[in-house]
Amino acid sequence: MDRLLHHELRFSLTAVVAMVVSVVVVGPVRGFPSVNVSYLSTFAGALALWVLLTLLRATRIPWFGEVRDFDAATPVDPETALPTEDFWHDRPVNLGFLPVLLVPALGLALAWEAWMCLMPLVWGLEVAAKAARVAHWERENGRVLWRGRVEGRPWELSYSPVGHGAPARTTTDAPPS
Repeated sequence: MDRLLHHELRFSLTAVVAMVVSVVVVGPVRGFPSVNVSYLSTFAGALALWVLLTLLRATRIPWFGEVRDFDAATPVDPETALPTEDFWHDRPVNLGFLPVLLVPALGLALAWEAWMCLMPLVWGLEVAAKAARVAHWERENGRVLWRGRVEGRPWELSYSPVGHGAPARTTTDAPPS
């Protein structure tokens, strides 16, 4: 099992790493052309559309919203041992998926247009937005979403209650009064 928030953050960071590597490779080889001012309005329109679609996904509207999928998650059995992975130290980047993002970005940027090296960032922003939606849902509902409870269906979601941390201690390591 994998915590859904960590899964989305891991893939978002993988996309950022792929973009940085492709920029570092493409920059010295091809250089970057100047930005045409007419492209800025197209970019602003695309960004506004993306924000609108992201906000729609944060709703319960059929065919758009993902929150209904989060609400439909099944509870994890109390006997199930949940992973205690430390996200930032164990594996913050999915090295197996890095070439899937890096090879097309490098190929298109070197063969066609240098700005194509930013292509992984588009996917990374979408996954980061889903991570924000998951974090908001978890905080709002007091549950942690998990994926991959059933081995053959990794997309199936389940939830567990948020565990309460250790009780607070004072500087002398005595329990609070």
